[in-house]
Amino acid sequence: MKKILSFAVALFAIGAISAQSIPDGGFEVWNTTLIESPNYFNTSNLLFNSTISSSYVPNVTQTAGKYGSYGVQIASVLNGTDTLPGLIVDANVGRNGLDGGIPYAQKPTGLRFWYKYTTAGVDTGAVFVMFKLAGNIIDSFLLVIPSSQSTSTYTLRSYYTTHPLTQTPDTVIFGAVSSLAIFNNQSSKSYSKGVVPGSTLVIDSVTFTGVGSNQPAKLNGNFENWNTDTAKIPPGWYINYPGITQTSDRHAGSYALQVSTVNSINGGAQPGQISTGYYPNCHGMCHELGGFPYTTQIDTLQFWYKYTPVSADTAAIYLNFVKNGQNIYGTNFIVFNNVTSWTYATVPFNLAQMPDTVMIDIISSAHNHDTTNAQYTPYLGSTFKIDNLTFTSQKASLGLNELLAKDGIRVYPNPAKNQINVDLSNISGSLQTITIYDMSGRVLNSQNYSGVVRNSIESIDISSLSSGIYLIEVRTANGNFYQKISKQ
Repeated sequence: MKKILSFAVALFAIGAISAQSIPDGGFEVWNTTLIESPNYFNTSNLLFNSTISSSYVPNVTQTAGKYGSYGVQIASVLNGTDTLPGLIVDANVGRNGLDGGIPYAQKPTGLRFWYKYTTAGVDTGAVFVMFKLAGNIIDSFLLVIPSSQSTSTYTLRSYYTTHPLTQTPDTVIFGAVSSLAIFNNQSSKSYSKGVVPGSTLVIDSVTFTGVGSNQPAKLNGNFENWNTDTAKIPPGWYINYPGITQTSDRHAGSYALQVSTVNSINGGAQPGQISTGYYPNCHGMCHELGGFPYTTQIDTLQFWYKYTPVSADTAAIYLNFVKNGQNIYGTNFIVFNNVTSWTYATVPFNLAQMPDTVMIDIISSAHNHDTTNAQYTPYLGSTFKIDNLTFTSQKASLGLNELLAKDGIRVYPNPAKNQINVDLSNISGSLQTITIYDMSGRVLNSQNYSGVVRNSIESIDISSLSSGIYLIEVRTANGNFYQKISKQ
């Protein structure tokens, strides 16, 4: 899940079996996170922090205003080891800088606003204005607010241009940042270089001077009007907002994961992306961090899925294995076709060395995403659904007497010699598969019963298996049953 943001041009041997589980792989638990932004503004809540977790910290929020109910608070906040600078701007932030703006056809002589600025160190906040005509910048100015002008009470700031606009613009861009360092990192690969955690700029009652009441209709300079949205995030995962939703169209349980290609907050379209890793606060190429502990060399990722592609789209699940901070192996599962019913899939792997971490990435449109969001527009609406995402080793880690019983399913005899019987006389859901795994997670025997008239008792020949412990999995339409069996 790579963050595709730039502010630089205009502004910016088999491992031991253990209970190393994919976090909430059944997607039954979802945390709700509030996302706020003033109307007509893009904010750093998502522009710099487009991959968010359930511990996400917003850095643009409502606060008490000088006049009316609200002002806007723009802060540099710590998020893990990153410092995220605060930004609001009434334009789209793309790879080549700022696009768009709001309509305005006046010649103002300056700008006035009320502000507060506090910082935990030496830092500089700023507001900026750009006037455009036919897509070209015809004039601009930057008002800096250094630490020496810090104030904890609303203070009036006025600015008047030294020269009038020579042309009447058709568009204006207004924005503000909590740290001027955001402008200075074109080559540093990090927006947070030089940013002081805790630097906070509050502004309210922004107006252009010399034009009377002829203010931009979409300026929202009093910050009274806000968009409030909620993102639902499975614990242990990072999402690229928007595009990730909870869905009741599930294979089992109450919910599944839905990953969709949607309209982007930066214009164009973006694929839905969710990962157990995250990308740090950077621009350009970034290396994914995070993941969760994992030390099994031979295993299988398994899951159920549906896919509804638009315009010959493809979806994917990527696995990235890491050891001591270095990538050692990667593999994937690509979906090319329309899959309308819940379908079982596996991704087996055999690693040359034991990893210590794994990252799982799921994406609704698996195309080259190193360019612009516009390339995804033909794929708007592609939807990838995932449920019961597990490693086989998760199941193999069940204790001998630990049963996840379902509908009274019974496996006997146990221990067994040449044959085991699966009593299905009491199950309410249709039988799908019966699978036997060894304790490294390898599939040794799998029978598919979908669309087949089953018996009340299914018998499975295990005479070819060596003596030892194995795991049997019974999949039904209403859930799964697991039990360890002993072969004599």
